[in-house]
Amino acid sequence: MRISSALMALAATAFLSACNSEEVCTEEQLKQKFIELNAKMGDIAATDPARLAEIASKMEEFVTKAQAQGDDLQATCKAMDEMIVELNK
Repeated sequence: MRISSALMALAATAFLSACNSEEVCTEEQLKQKFIELNAKMGDIAATDPARLAEIASKMEEFVTKAQAQGDDLQATCKAMDEMIVELNK
């Protein structure tokens, strides 16, 4: 569960760091992606904590990638999409 909380915090940081940009991907779309990501992570944490531990480092890579883009909302949306795809595997 600690891993899930840490990943959610990292994802929230990526989300908040990109909130000031006006790109093709809107803040509302990013918010929806964040909600979807949190729901998927919560489901995995509840049903398969071992899998959550396995994907923790991959999720951190995606969040680091999103944070490196700074205020680039489009890049943050792309990183969130990649995280969601990884969770759907």
